[in-house]
Amino acid sequence: MKPRVSSRLLPFAPALVAASLACVACAPPPDAFAKPTDVFVAPNGEVYVSDGYENTRVARFDPRGLFLDAWGEAGSEPGHFDIPHGIASDGAERIYVADRGNARLQIFDLEGTLVDVWSGPEIGRPWGVEVAPNGHVFVIDGGDQLEGAPSGRALELDRDGKVVTSWGGFGREEGQFDTGHDITVGPDGSVYVVEQVGRRVQKFRPGATP
Repeated sequence: MKPRVSSRLLPFAPALVAASLACVACAPPPDAFAKPTDVFVAPNGEVYVSDGYENTRVARFDPRGLFLDAWGEAGSEPGHFDIPHGIASDGAERIYVADRGNARLQIFDLEGTLVDVWSGPEIGRPWGVEVAPNGHVFVIDGGDQLEGAPSGRALELDRDGKVVTSWGGFGREEGQFDTGHDITVGPDGSVYVVEQVGRRVQKFRPGATP
């Protein structure tokens, strides 16, 4: 019999590897994933996973990898998700989830209570999210990924969700994005964007081009 493979968070000795997202022949308990999309570790060591394509939830684990709880379900109501595709934290009290299918960012506290929802044409359809040390939120707006569509932007938002700056657009030229899939911010403030179809990583320095 061919072993059944599912997604699960498995801790290992630090000398080997921090964690694995695959488990052979394991049952589907609450801690089993179904196509997870992103992960971050809180300062207290707890692990938050956007379990996106099928479970449509955020799952929380303790530092040992033991399941604690989860929140969210499929839907468009506040607190529900349609492909939670990215997750990040400000390192203090807020969790940001890129709710891709619903074209919005949802903000929760560390216990999963909904705090705020950011959406609108200025934000677009977030595919990935990251929080910089100054608390500003960086988003890759993948849009509907239609050629010629006025999306495919990277955005910087302030703590209130207002756009500070944006750049890019659909395309393969430098500074454009073809299916921007995720975004992160380095210690020096440089912004990195990965493109699924474009098959590249672009680095942006503050005040500079790629």
